[in-house]
Amino acid sequence: MKVMQAALNRRRLILTGVVMLSLIGLAAWFGMDRQEDPFFPYRYGNVQVAWPGAEPAEIERLVLDPLEEEIAGVEEVNEIRGTARLGFAHIIVGMHQHVYDTDAVWDRIRVAVERAERRFPDGAGPAAIEDRSMETHGIVLAVTGSDDLLELLEGARKLRRDLFRIPDVGRIDLLADPGEQLVIRLDDAEAMAAGIDVQSLADQLAERNRVLPGGTLASGGRSLVVRPLTDFEDLEALAETPIRTRTGQMVPLSEIASIELGPEEPAVERMWFNGETAIGLGVVIPENRLNAVAFGRNARALIDELRPDYAPLEIREMFYQPQWVEKRLTELGRSLLLGVGVVAVVLLLAMGPRLGFVVATLLPVVTLSGLAIYAMGGGVLHQMAVAGMVIALGMLVDNAIVMVENLQWHLDRGKSRAQAAVASVTELAGPLAAATGTTLAAFTPLLLSTGDTADFTRAIPAMVMLILVVSYVYAVLVTPTVAAAVLKPGEGDTSAGLERVGRRLGGVAVSRPWPVMAVTALLVVGAIAISGFMQRDFFPSTDRNQLIVDLYFAEGTRLEHTALKASDLAASVEGLPQVRAVHHFAGFSGPRFYYNLIEIPRSPHLARLVVITENDSQLPAVMDWIDRHVPERIPDAQVVAHRLGQGPPVDAPVEVRLYGKDSAELARAARQVMAAVRATPGARDVRHKLGDGMPTLTFTIDDAQAARHGVNRSDIAAVLTQASFGRQVSTWRAGREPVPIRLRSPEGEGLPERALAGLQVPTADGPVPLDQFVQIELGLEPAVIHHRDLQRMTSVLAETTDEVTYNQVVTQLQPRLDALELPPGVRMEQGGSAAEADSANSALFSSLPIGVVLLIGFLLWQFNSFRLVGLVLLTVPLAAVGVVPGLILSGQPFSFTATLGVVALIGIVVNNAIVLIDVIQTNQAEGLTVEQAVSGAVGRRIRPILLTTATTIVGLLPLTFTQSTLWPPLAWAIISGLLAATLLTLVVIPAAYRLINPSAR
Repeated sequence: MKVMQAALNRRRLILTGVVMLSLIGLAAWFGMDRQEDPFFPYRYGNVQVAWPGAEPAEIERLVLDPLEEEIAGVEEVNEIRGTARLGFAHIIVGMHQHVYDTDAVWDRIRVAVERAERRFPDGAGPAAIEDRSMETHGIVLAVTGSDDLLELLEGARKLRRDLFRIPDVGRIDLLADPGEQLVIRLDDAEAMAAGIDVQSLADQLAERNRVLPGGTLASGGRSLVVRPLTDFEDLEALAETPIRTRTGQMVPLSEIASIELGPEEPAVERMWFNGETAIGLGVVIPENRLNAVAFGRNARALIDELRPDYAPLEIREMFYQPQWVEKRLTELGRSLLLGVGVVAVVLLLAMGPRLGFVVATLLPVVTLSGLAIYAMGGGVLHQMAVAGMVIALGMLVDNAIVMVENLQWHLDRGKSRAQAAVASVTELAGPLAAATGTTLAAFTPLLLSTGDTADFTRAIPAMVMLILVVSYVYAVLVTPTVAAAVLKPGEGDTSAGLERVGRRLGGVAVSRPWPVMAVTALLVVGAIAISGFMQRDFFPSTDRNQLIVDLYFAEGTRLEHTALKASDLAASVEGLPQVRAVHHFAGFSGPRFYYNLIEIPRSPHLARLVVITENDSQLPAVMDWIDRHVPERIPDAQVVAHRLGQGPPVDAPVEVRLYGKDSAELARAARQVMAAVRATPGARDVRHKLGDGMPTLTFTIDDAQAARHGVNRSDIAAVLTQASFGRQVSTWRAGREPVPIRLRSPEGEGLPERALAGLQVPTADGPVPLDQFVQIELGLEPAVIHHRDLQRMTSVLAETTDEVTYNQVVTQLQPRLDALELPPGVRMEQGGSAAEADSANSALFSSLPIGVVLLIGFLLWQFNSFRLVGLVLLTVPLAAVGVVPGLILSGQPFSFTATLGVVALIGIVVNNAIVLIDVIQTNQAEGLTVEQAVSGAVGRRIRPILLTTATTIVGLLPLTFTQSTLWPPLAWAIISGLLAATLLTLVVIPAAYRLINPSAR
């Protein structure tokens, strides 16, 4: 072959290129961008609209419905989840999984939201769109050291500005912002006695607190600024401003009202750092283009520099993602290094010093060369990419093993080194290309699949395929060049004993083909039969030492009550011996410090504790303590403790969605489903999202009576709003941020219910009590309304007990659900991990035909025979003989990563059949009988087949011992499946070849 001859003549050039590419890869390992997990396209975001004081039913009708209808008109939108609760509307928007140009879609969603805003009532909005809500807070800081929320807020705002000095910093979010308001408390009775009209007071304050320019004058060739002080510069100036009464007297504001600058009321979100009141900053580390570890070092250095400037306030580190990036990559890096060492030792022991050395040198060379190309293509080093390198470790030497064995075989038969190299490449370039192509074909569906799960794991097939291509090129060009210089005749004699075993094995298979096929069929059927004992899961929980404890109180619960209960629980949990720290949040779900968390904003009934232990093995003890003690201590809350998950985020592993128009029917259906779920073994913390009714005072206005006094409905509503929430009369601009000035009663939301009837309504004839215009009724209204895809719905959720997967629960639950007689108009569907697994598997299997076509194409190109292609594909089901018992015995679930392993296994197991059949055909072409050709082929190929299997297995073994829960299922699926398929291939292929070959009859 001319190419091989040229390679032998340009040995120095080839080796120099290989060394240079390897050095680039080594440099990339230490210097390239690195993160823990891959980047997700921004397919999910949310829209938030505040309408203070509005009840959920009004928000649903006047805010939520218009928003959903307009957003649904964007064709790329696949999922719309809406929530209406007191004073707030929240919509989660999800795009189709095939969408990657998300920025263009978000532009269209903004236009749709703008159209919906035109239909909003007065006082609602504006709508806030967050199209980057999938970003995680890589570093979360807490500003503590004071019980004054405004002091903490000022420190946090100042620190936020300082943190923008960090190189390449992304967004910095203010967490648990208490807000600010300047409240002027005015008592109606005192105002009437002083002759103060509330509307006049509001108008006077608004007129005296306007920011107006005075222009400029020309003076001596320069501009002289004219600055009129038209707003209040400080609280003292506001307190001293004179207010005109009806009689024309001037009274300082401080004599008729109290003034206070404080946090916004009602309180919305609060957070604590180990029990200390705090305000947080969530620093977003830009994804897919940054070294998170180096970013973290730079951030810590700047924070250490800033700390003295903020005393007595303290800057505390709450969550720090770079440490997990370093830990995860270090662990997988050790697995990679260990795999290289173990595979090298196996090669040296099995092949001898010279053959083993030639093949072992390719391990670091191919790995580093593949990494160099990956880095030059803009790749980011994260756990999926490194795991792909580990998976490819054992497979990358397959081609080299076959090539070296073949070259040695020719040397042992008297050929020169050059002749042996040329002959080996001539014989094997095609078969090895087909073998490599079939493996690439198996990984192609994983590469081409779309969606969040595919995006999460795509770096695995990308890295494996890249390294396999490099390994083939090196096996054809580099390995013969090195082997021709190193190997000597006679080195291959060490395999004579194994060759005899192979010949006998092939002879037995050829002489008894039907018994061999029958036993194999029984093994496959047996594996399928026991597959019911195999656990099934989607993605396992993570191995982090962080526990999430959520407290769900009744919808409509005040934040003060939620915070009090959460603080009490946090103090108790912090006292446990296993616990290192407890951070808790009230009114929202806290920072998104991990990619799998779902953000829940502005939810006063919700509290979350993040419990940090010394290591993850201590989490079960903490969870057990919570399950035993907390329900009794906080009976009015649903307490849910769970580990951090992996893969696409879900509300709970087990979810049953119920759709219906009538709230009462939905509630009845939810109770039926909850009873079924509670009766299912393995389900715990069963709950629903429907919410309890919220007490509501309805004021029915007598329009005729109001008209007689010259007032209308808006005037009466304004009286109620001013008494409780307060009426904004102006904006305070003396500080860094604008603050609303509210005029309200001294009690505010603490005003007794019985006092409402006595509120004074200003009329032309003087103040009139409110009860002269209204009828007051106490009733119950929905506290929260949930939508999914523009339909009213609720969900029944459940966690799973330890050692139980969602699939085990769902399998036992489904018959119970099927037996339910739901109310008319209510329909049911599965959600949670089951829905996400179905979506991910559908995306994977939709691209599977492409892999099948490529696989068959490579095989037809190699053999040009449908019978031989069928013979090769016969080895695929043989993997089931090992996969099923392997996962059962190792205690690993059949998760999505195990599914990836099985798909990848298809391309690996057929390689042994390809090289075996190729030698059989070669032997027959030389005139041997079928029996001689088959037994000779098994004898000649048994060592490289067993060796390539051994290297793949030992290369994957380090993944089975990683602390991460992602990789053991994948590794055990490939290891057990490959081991069984390889051993069976050595007898099944000879037996099947004997049956289909006419000359054997």
